[in-house]
Amino acid sequence: MGAKHEYGIFSAKLDIIKPIRSNSGSYKFINSLLAYILPSADQQKELKNLQSKISKEIANKKNSGDLSDASVFFYDLNKGRWVGVDENKKFIPSSMMKVIIMVSYLKKSEKNPDILDKELAYDEKIDQLVKSDPLNMISGLKPGKKYKAGELIEKMIIDSDNGAQFLLIDNISQTDLDAIYNALNIENPDTENNFLISPRIYSLFLRILYSATYLNQENSEKALNMLSKTTFKEGLAGGIPENIAIAHKYGENFESDTRQAELHDCGIIYTENPYLLCIMTKGKTLDGLKATIREISSIVYREHF
Repeated sequence: MGAKHEYGIFSAKLDIIKPIRSNSGSYKFINSLLAYILPSADQQKELKNLQSKISKEIANKKNSGDLSDASVFFYDLNKGRWVGVDENKKFIPSSMMKVIIMVSYLKKSEKNPDILDKELAYDEKIDQLVKSDPLNMISGLKPGKKYKAGELIEKMIIDSDNGAQFLLIDNISQTDLDAIYNALNIENPDTENNFLISPRIYSLFLRILYSATYLNQENSEKALNMLSKTTFKEGLAGGIPENIAIAHKYGENFESDTRQAELHDCGIIYTENPYLLCIMTKGKTLDGLKATIREISSIVYREHF
């Protein structure tokens, strides 16, 4: 009876482990494995404690008025275990989608290496488009000057330069941009007017870079190296020691109708046991949201390290 019961539990667990395959149709005999969708490990004592501490921190921040909403996803990259707090709740990704543009160019460069050396002209029209949104930071690009696509990707990722983002989007097809969403079976921004994404789903973009299952090894390394140079240090990076490497991307948004800010930061933290942490938040001020992300990052680091 006991063995039969245990087998039933084991079988049920196996049934909810779902593989994500490329389904590219490019090959007759293979279908590349990109990632696995696994059940939560929130019944394990260690991760249950972590989940509880994150939940308590979120509750405290809400009570203090610094936070109105938050979603957290933690993933152990060695063991494949994960735990979350409202990890499927969706937010506006904003600049975090620049990772997809980078990956799209790098993917295309695997068949056409010259694309990264192609010179693109930054014109006044794109510059004015950037400046038309008061939430955008002023681009570091100069109107009338040409930049190599590879250089623009670095500016877009490291400095979150919106001018570089707009110029890169103008010079790549929607089909190329859609490819990564299609591979991961994710609804893409082109088919939804108000695109929202959860920390759990966004983590897939980072997981396939870490495992080099979408891009080749060289380009996966290149992408994560760029993300490790991100200049934003007030979120996830603020909750861990300075000597710990982190490859991450942040995004911020402000909703004028609700007077609510959103700030998100998702990345891979390279401790002895590397892990992925994705935090998405909403509240009155960016400073309050930065503090929330830092505190949760610190909690996860102390519990996991």
